[in-house]
Amino acid sequence: MRPHLVQDLRLLWHALRLRAGNGMDPPQEEAELLRGVFDCVTTLATDTLGALCAELQASAPASRGHGAVVAQTAGAAASSDVAAAPQLDIFSSPVAEPLATLGVRAKMRCTPGSLMCFYPGRIFLAGERDLPRSDMLFANEYEGVSMDGAGWLPVVFRESPVLAEAPKTTMWHGNRLAVGNLCNHPPAGTLPNLVPMAFRWPTWQELGQQTPAQWARLVPHVVLDNGQIVRSASGERAEPAGGAERVWFPPWPHMGMALIAIRTIELGDELFWNYRLHPRSDSQTTAQYPPWYTPVDDAALAAAVREAA
Repeated sequence: MRPHLVQDLRLLWHALRLRAGNGMDPPQEEAELLRGVFDCVTTLATDTLGALCAELQASAPASRGHGAVVAQTAGAAASSDVAAAPQLDIFSSPVAEPLATLGVRAKMRCTPGSLMCFYPGRIFLAGERDLPRSDMLFANEYEGVSMDGAGWLPVVFRESPVLAEAPKTTMWHGNRLAVGNLCNHPPAGTLPNLVPMAFRWPTWQELGQQTPAQWARLVPHVVLDNGQIVRSASGERAEPAGGAERVWFPPWPHMGMALIAIRTIELGDELFWNYRLHPRSDSQTTAQYPPWYTPVDDAALAAAVREAA
């Protein structure tokens, strides 16, 4: 396993154990470490997606075609059934000034080990030769696929002033927490408060749903092959081979990506995760990194997380 993934897993272990009230040190065996974190994040994702299903069900009668009403309902429906889903906001972030960029901030205090959001977008399988030139292309190294979050936005924010100029090609989806593509890299002097981690998508039956309707709205992905959509939440686009009966809304076959809080996030804090950009070395006249990017001090981050634990 690549060293930076092991670093991430150790940070996540400390944060998740702090949430559980268990200060046990992370295992030395990498496979055991990965399995423990993966299973814990899958449980968190299942709880959070179940909470989001409850929100969608609560808002369904009044919200058809009205994204703003859904957003208001999500905030008002903070009952014991939906307490697992954090409240977030999209805003115009100052981190890249003078460039304009969106960001995500918390509307509530969140403790280490909280699942804050998901990474949405088009999924490209390993070996894809025509990956898009996108600044939101994210590699899920736990599965070996790529996700492009460019143009994917939650419909609950459709009426937000900061999205007034969203292009017509925007993919509006139903998962209000699938905003990981809008979370920024921390500016100089600031440590990340999130770490991305893979999880297994639960089935709609595992979420206790009678139908796949709400579950399908929460899967913020399609799968592409050679430029064509080959799978969505409803299933494969191609006709089944050999006259087999089509299976509708089967289990989602790819890992999801969640962003987990590794430090306390206060009300109003912006959400940051480490982009881990590779330095450019192809030209002596070209800057190694974009002007807005400063590499994260991994040792300082590890110390901050351990101190909190």
